[in-house]
Amino acid sequence: MKKVLIAFTVILLSSSLYAQFGELLRFNSGGIINVQWDMAKPIGSMSDFVNTNSFKGFNIDYRHCYKKNIIIGGRTGLNNFYENRGLTNIKDGSSTSYLPIDHKISAVPMMFVVDYLVKSEKFIPYAGIGIGAYFINSSVISTNTITENTFHFGVSPEVGITIPFIISNFGLNACTKYNFALGAGSSSGYSWFDFNIGLSFMY
Repeated sequence: MKKVLIAFTVILLSSSLYAQFGELLRFNSGGIINVQWDMAKPIGSMSDFVNTNSFKGFNIDYRHCYKKNIIIGGRTGLNNFYENRGLTNIKDGSSTSYLPIDHKISAVPMMFVVDYLVKSEKFIPYAGIGIGAYFINSSVISTNTITENTFHFGVSPEVGITIPFIISNFGLNACTKYNFALGAGSSSGYSWFDFNIGLSFMY
């Protein structure tokens, strides 16, 4: 009897969830896939750890048309930040050696994205926000390597534009985002701006 009640409860909950979110899953036709090269600049407390711009990043996102000018989807990618912080003195008796100190950060966003498209005949301007998590690996590399892996809740406002090509379903996409990952545990928060440029495929 208990198993029957549990099964019945699960069915009711499933029906309720479908009733609430079923409409959300009934998309209009069409969507956009973006593959982008990512250039990033650390700001705030993150720049105290790594203060050099990154040109080693990429983003992949998928967005599906929902209602009118709203598109929803997801985004992931990778940003690699690196800075050589100079040399440290290592004294061993009467001799002194110099070893480099390197700071590295790798950030992987896993975001749910909602964008609003501005009506235009030739271009597709948009603005939106991503909400989700960042997986961040930070390392200090010298005589010993100190590494920390953390997950952070984060948000990412974004503005951009897609310029469709005339003779195909492809287009040029350019956007800029502000990434803000909240502090987690002993790890401080991270924040950076990035500028992305790449290809869009529209269907």
